[in-house]
Amino acid sequence: MRYSTYKSIYKPVYAKTDESRITYVQKLFRQHVQMPTWLLRWVIIVLIIIIGCGAVFTAFAGDEQLLSGDQVVVSQGDTLWGISLVHKPQQMDTRVYIEAIKKVNELEHNAIQTGQVLILPGFDR
Repeated sequence: MRYSTYKSIYKPVYAKTDESRITYVQKLFRQHVQMPTWLLRWVIIVLIIIIGCGAVFTAFAGDEQLLSGDQVVVSQGDTLWGISLVHKPQQMDTRVYIEAIKKVNELEHNAIQTGQVLILPGFDR
C-alpha cells in the first residue's frame, strides 16, 4: 500500500524497512521470554534433585520387611481374598496383604490352584 492515499491511525508494527516481520517477531519473543542462564541452570538442578529424592523415597517408603510366615495349602474354593481375610494382621488392608502374598510367592496373577502351597508373609514391626 505504498502509493495509496490511505493513512492508518496506528503506528506501524516495525519501523525499519530492512527488517522483516519474522525477524521482528523473533526479537520480540527473545525480549519477553529470555531467562537468565543461571536461573535456568538452578531450575534444572533443583528438578533433578527433587526427582532423584522422590525416586529414592518411593523405593524405601512402602517396602516393609517381609518375613516368611506360616504356610497354607489351598483348598477347593479358596481365593486369595478369603485366605487374606483369615490370616492378615487386624490393622492391615486386605488388598495390601494380598499383594504381599503375591510378592512372597512370586505370583503374577490372583489365580491359585487347589493343592498349591502358599507362604504367608509375616511383617517385621
